[in-house]
Amino acid sequence: MSDFQTTNNRQQNLFHIILQKFLPFWPLFVALSIIGIIVAQFYIWNTVPKYESSGALIVNDEKKGVDQSQLMESFNVFESKKIVENEIEVLKSKDVVEDVVNTLGLYSKIYTSSFFKDKVYFEDAPVKIVLMDPSDVNRDSDLNEVEFSVDYEKGQVFIDGEGIPFDTWVSNPFGGSVLKFLPNGYQKYDSDKVFKFQIKPSRVVVNQIVGDLYVGAASKSATVVKILYVDPIPERGNAVVDQLIESYKKATINSQNSLAANTLSFIDERMEEVGKDLQEVEKDLEKYRSKENVINLGEQGNLYLQNVGDYDRQIGEIDLQLSVLNKVERYVISKNNNAGIVPSTLGVNDPILGQLLQKLYDAEIEYGQLSKTTAENNPLLTVVKNKIDNIRPSILENVRSQKSNLNASRESLTTNSGKYNEALSVLPEQERIFLEINRRKKSIEDLYDFLVQKREETALSYAPTLGNVRVIEKAEASLRPVSPKKSFIYLIGMLLPLGLGLVWVAGRELLNTKILFRSDLEMDANIPVLGELAYVDKSEGDLLVSQHKDLFIVDQFRRILTDMQMYDGGETIQTVMVTSSIAGEGKSYVSSNLAVTLALSGKKTALIDLDLRKAGVTQLFGLENEIGMSEILANGSVLDFGEQKLANLTIFPAGAKTLDSSNLLVNKNFKIFISKIKEDFDAVIIDTPPTTLVTDASIVAPYTEKTVIVVRHDYTPKFVLQHIGNIVQRKGFQNTSLIFNGVKTRGIVNKGYGYGYGYEYKNDVIETNQSFIGGILKKNSVKK
Repeated sequence: MSDFQTTNNRQQNLFHIILQKFLPFWPLFVALSIIGIIVAQFYIWNTVPKYESSGALIVNDEKKGVDQSQLMESFNVFESKKIVENEIEVLKSKDVVEDVVNTLGLYSKIYTSSFFKDKVYFEDAPVKIVLMDPSDVNRDSDLNEVEFSVDYEKGQVFIDGEGIPFDTWVSNPFGGSVLKFLPNGYQKYDSDKVFKFQIKPSRVVVNQIVGDLYVGAASKSATVVKILYVDPIPERGNAVVDQLIESYKKATINSQNSLAANTLSFIDERMEEVGKDLQEVEKDLEKYRSKENVINLGEQGNLYLQNVGDYDRQIGEIDLQLSVLNKVERYVISKNNNAGIVPSTLGVNDPILGQLLQKLYDAEIEYGQLSKTTAENNPLLTVVKNKIDNIRPSILENVRSQKSNLNASRESLTTNSGKYNEALSVLPEQERIFLEINRRKKSIEDLYDFLVQKREETALSYAPTLGNVRVIEKAEASLRPVSPKKSFIYLIGMLLPLGLGLVWVAGRELLNTKILFRSDLEMDANIPVLGELAYVDKSEGDLLVSQHKDLFIVDQFRRILTDMQMYDGGETIQTVMVTSSIAGEGKSYVSSNLAVTLALSGKKTALIDLDLRKAGVTQLFGLENEIGMSEILANGSVLDFGEQKLANLTIFPAGAKTLDSSNLLVNKNFKIFISKIKEDFDAVIIDTPPTTLVTDASIVAPYTEKTVIVVRHDYTPKFVLQHIGNIVQRKGFQNTSLIFNGVKTRGIVNKGYGYGYGYEYKNDVIETNQSFIGGILKKNSVKK
């Protein structure tokens, strides 16, 4: 056989065992399931149905490639980059949910009471209750609820007969913050209708909402956030989801505005400090310019260089003029009325000097010409000489006058040039200091400009666009309740009791220390089981099959005898010892009915009661007062004492009860008796005491061909099976088998005969065969 077939057979056997283990208790399971369904229905009737409100919004997540435009981002510099996971936690945060509770007034509950459950009002509430400070709620109030009624015509709420006008702050009956009642726009209730209200701390309601709230991403890669909330009132659930989104937006705006306000305050303080620094550095620059006569060092330096150049050029021109004048002076002084080349007056801007030099030159030329033709004392020559002498002093005076002026000018130019040269020498130091002051000024001016820019950006962030959050699905409640789920409740209501019933059945049998199943015998005793005998609920006088005429019981004994090779033809077993492990297992009942069944089949049968202490067989046939085995074993009496109750059945009663049965069985009289019995009868059934009490069974076993040990259902302890196995091996019992006796019907309905595996034979089948077995028994019955 293949492994698949073996596994399949095991599964079928396991299913068969489980089915037979629990099927007899089907009325219990049906009853429990019906009770469970009734309880489930009652639970559904008394449970407030809840509806699921859902909404969705999209969050621009920088990690998932969604971001707002740079223009919008520039308008709101304080809006942080959003991550979906972080925003989910913000949406579920208790602070945001508390804002929802306070905005919707969920800290108050208005309802009316009925026998099974309360009716809670929300949009159809008669009034709206508002607390001035929702955080100030008395947690230790002795009041649980307050009754009130509403008179819309008077515009009042009545509590304990006292009228409270709408929109008027009054003391809170529960203690804590004052409250007021506002019309809710739903004025359809009579003034005599009584309502109740409760006030709960906001945090208690927040925890309840958070427990029924789910916020999560639609998928791993999506930036869509799904919001689910379960509430008994669909309208309230929708309001909670919508307000949660609005509170989240408000919290985001408040966070941005708070950051912007703090930043703006910091910028204003910083601008004030920087403005003071700028004023100080400007004053320092002004003082430095005033002290050092500095306006623009670059231009001033160029001007200084230009002036020095001009001065140097002018000094050069003066030096040139002085040089010309010196030459003229030397020329005039060195000349001796002789004509010569007059020095150039280039650079000298005095026309008089030029004219005088020209006159001197002309006179000298004339003097030279006359001196060649005239005498030295000639008046003409003298006139010319006097003319030369008169011109020469005028030239020298002019030259000396110009030299004096030029030297004065040169000295002045040299002084000024020295000043400018000195100014140029200190200009780098001034420029460094000037640049340092300017650098400080420029740094402070840049910082001030930056603060001005940031202040404008901060001011713009007070009007954010909320481009990072966009609602794509407003809250909408489910059309049908999501809780309780009727099918699931019915299933639990049916399966839970059924499971408890299965546990009870399995635990009841698992914890039982008695033998309940034939499988226990087959697995633990390691001895073959001949068969099972059903439990017979009859009086002691009706236990024999010849008396109660039960075909089913007769058939059980026939099958056992057939399996022992005593009922059909061919090689058969003649002598059988019937015993048990403990008293009360029904060995006498088994041995008696085996003998009766053999006799009814036509075999000459001997039934010997060797249980000399209790004499169960003897009592069963009513032979307590007859001579029996005690006497024959003790005295060696003849064998004609047997009692014939049925045709072909001879019963050898126990006789007088004795405690010395073991000694009686070991003497020669028993050996002689058993030899004679085997010669005279076709079948011999011997009933012996239990194996755990005395050694009688061990003594008798060698004289028999087969040993039958009776084990009783739900009576014999499980630990006895190990003892039975040890006895069989140690005592050497011949061809030992077990009979499972007294098997009761499993389950609730105990009609018919049950088996250890759960087989069941109905009484109606048995009753149809009563006439058949009755005829056999009547035919073969013999009076005592």
